[in-house]
Amino acid sequence: MPEQLWETTMDPDTRILKQLVVDDAAETNVVFSSLMGARVDVRKELIKSAATRMNLENLDI
Repeated sequence: MPEQLWETTMDPDTRILKQLVVDDAAETNVVFSSLMGARVDVRKELIKSAATRMNLENLDI
């Protein structure tokens, strides 16, 4: 919805822009493909392993 997009992302008074630096393009491609790909099992495993490394509890995926 355009109104929600404006409130959460596009409004220059409230948005935060951060520059990303990619150290390993090949690894970045693997992670991005895993997150955006069609295989749900791969995506879930990637999210679970990241949550474990970050000590997140109550992860709902």
